[in-house]
Amino acid sequence: MSGESAKPATASPVTWRPTQRAMRLLTAAVGTLIPAVAFGAWWCVPLAAVPLLMMAAHGGSHPTRIRAEVDVPDRRCFEGETLTATIRLAADAAAGWTRQEYLPPRAREDSEFGPAPAPSGVRLLALELSGAVITVQLLVPRWGRWALGAVAIDVHDTAGLRVTTLHAGLGEVEAYPVPAPDETALMPQRFPDRFGEHSARTAGEGVEFIAVRPYVFGDRQRRINWPATTRRRELQVNTFEAERAAEAVIVVDALSDLPQPQVPDDPRPRSTLDTAVRGAAGLAQAYLRAHDRIGLVTLSGRVQWLTPGSGNGYLYRIAETVMDLRKDFTYETGGLSRLPTRVLPRGAMVYVFSPLLDPGVVEAVRDLADRGHPLVVIDVLAHEPRQTTGGKPDHLDALALRLWRLDRQAVRFVLGELGVPVVTWDGVDPLDLALAPLLRMPVAGRAR
Repeated sequence: MSGESAKPATASPVTWRPTQRAMRLLTAAVGTLIPAVAFGAWWCVPLAAVPLLMMAAHGGSHPTRIRAEVDVPDRRCFEGETLTATIRLAADAAAGWTRQEYLPPRAREDSEFGPAPAPSGVRLLALELSGAVITVQLLVPRWGRWALGAVAIDVHDTAGLRVTTLHAGLGEVEAYPVPAPDETALMPQRFPDRFGEHSARTAGEGVEFIAVRPYVFGDRQRRINWPATTRRRELQVNTFEAERAAEAVIVVDALSDLPQPQVPDDPRPRSTLDTAVRGAAGLAQAYLRAHDRIGLVTLSGRVQWLTPGSGNGYLYRIAETVMDLRKDFTYETGGLSRLPTRVLPRGAMVYVFSPLLDPGVVEAVRDLADRGHPLVVIDVLAHEPRQTTGGKPDHLDALALRLWRLDRQAVRFVLGELGVPVVTWDGVDPLDLALAPLLRMPVAGRAR
């Protein structure tokens, strides 16, 4: 996936400072002049003239304008891919490029990720200099909108006596989540009145045979069942199931984001938000593959949504909406307002990906159930909390874990009383396995 390729070359203000070589020569000159002045050893003066003459005779030339053009061919990628950035340096006079150092973006410090700062969204793989071209290879291990950092380049004059530092910013990148494997798309009990590929339980235009009935004026002649007509001695026509398109809305809970254990064969970092977004992408892909309509609602400090739509490019529109949830590990906090009505078509299937840790999410699920939507909650917190202290577990730790389990059971009991099925998914197994028990019958919403 490609985006903007190159940034225009920008001239950086040049501020020169002495190099280590110049400081050594100056130190040698001052060191020989001190005994000449303090002790009258004037024979040291010629020794001080040597480094001074070296600095004066080899003044060298230095540029007054330096430009750095940053070229990143791919500004959009999928998590786990490698990006290559190219920096082309240009100056209006002869100069040399000595040191190149990658400056990573600032990491967020958050107690949820332990005592150490959270890892950056990008990792440096290689930094190479060839002439006046610097090649930077970066790995983007997880989805989100990330700052790529910058590269610091030391530029010195031809004599090596003056140096300046140039910073070349690499800009940002959007890493899309890799959809979780999923081939299961649950169907509601009542379909909207829109032509599609699913067989509804009502009569209409389709190919799935239901029964025969007496002929009514206006029926098509090609639907006449002649064997049944012969037996009953009156015109009989075939009845078929109507083919309808399903509508679904995915709700992603970003009010809580807890780290999850790493999978040995998967280098991507994992958290509850990672699991929810990857599952949402896989579920959206399954619906779009069947030419259904899919929408998205994200719950963070503010409620954002994308109205249901279909098409090959709609998955990328969903991914663009998800990008607002994570930018360099920053999150929005705030209250949760009522979910918008216009983004939830009547009878649409609703999936809620949530760790079920925020009470506002439970109230949002209650609101959706009261509206009569077919609703499924996917619990992405599949691992119990681990002990954070370094000591041995005692009875207080066991009591805290038991209370945590009871609280989780209470939340599931409340959702069960609302008629909302809750399934658990850890993000490791395919999502089909978690949704398989719900395939026995269509998910029905509450009558209003």
